[in-house]
Amino acid sequence: MEKKLNQFDIFKIMVKRDLLIQSRDWKEFVFRVGMLPFILILTYGFMLPQIGILDADFPNQMFPGMLGMSLLVTGIHGTAVPLAMDFNNTREIEDRLQAPVNVRVVAWAKMFVGIIESWIGALIVLPISLVFMGSYLSISLDFTSGLVLLGVLLLSSVTSATLGLLVGTVVKPPQIAAMFPGFLMPLIFTGAIFFNWAALETIPIMKYITLINPLVYINEALRFILNSGGDTMPIVYSISGIVVFTIVMGYYGMKRFIKMANR
Repeated sequence: MEKKLNQFDIFKIMVKRDLLIQSRDWKEFVFRVGMLPFILILTYGFMLPQIGILDADFPNQMFPGMLGMSLLVTGIHGTAVPLAMDFNNTREIEDRLQAPVNVRVVAWAKMFVGIIESWIGALIVLPISLVFMGSYLSISLDFTSGLVLLGVLLLSSVTSATLGLLVGTVVKPPQIAAMFPGFLMPLIFTGAIFFNWAALETIPIMKYITLINPLVYINEALRFILNSGGDTMPIVYSISGIVVFTIVMGYYGMKRFIKMANR
């Protein structure tokens, strides 16, 4: 007698299939995920401090930002691009929607793959940072703050997947090429990667405009936990911001996904 698959079994099958497909192009994945952090770290974290244009403490400010950026951008890309292609080109998603599961399970499977990719993106940044910025870094981390760090990274990876879900149901394949300069670049360079949010006190308008960027809350939380120096947003505010963005983007992303699945 054949075993009847439950929703969790089908979820695992979907995730396993996506990971298998992604693993076939692992070299392209590593190149795509690692190139931007590599260039930014090489330029701003190594070359400019070496020649004295940037302060020697700048890499300490930059490291948490690079970690947060890689995690968020990789998760968005890992969720949004496959979704956009599935819904508009390959229509592969239609086969999954025929499975005897709630339509949300299909979305969760796509998001889970994005979460895994976001963690890989964050891990790729670590050796690059240590090679080029290791001599500048003075990060403080104990057991308790390490647990908090893991919690924030996990929450942030979910945030990246929810934003990827929303973007993937809005952007069409011909628009993917424009997603990097039109969406990801503004997200990156206003996301408090190279500066603490408090440093924008001299530009009040920008200080409050950047609050609509979830990357700001992620990077400020990481700076607070890693004790990388400078004034940071209180950890309660930064984590609250991450949670709020996750809930809002998850709600609208899932709403869009269900709408497109039923069309």
